[in-house]
Amino acid sequence: MFFNRKAAEEKPEDILMDTEVYACMDEGCNGWMRKDFASNDLKCPLCGNETSMEVRELPKIN
Repeated sequence: MFFNRKAAEEKPEDILMDTEVYACMDEGCNGWMRKDFASNDLKCPLCGNETSMEVRELPKIN
């Protein structure tokens, strides 16, 4: 039996970055979207309410 004790490589999805997002302002909704993928009207993609800008630590997207 062989075991590989090599250190695990860091994958791109493991790299976290501060990312600007628009988050739903309704306390009962968890909707949010990255600024790069936000719709023009900046409404919550789940409930349609207003959103506000936040910064979250998210995996990097290429």
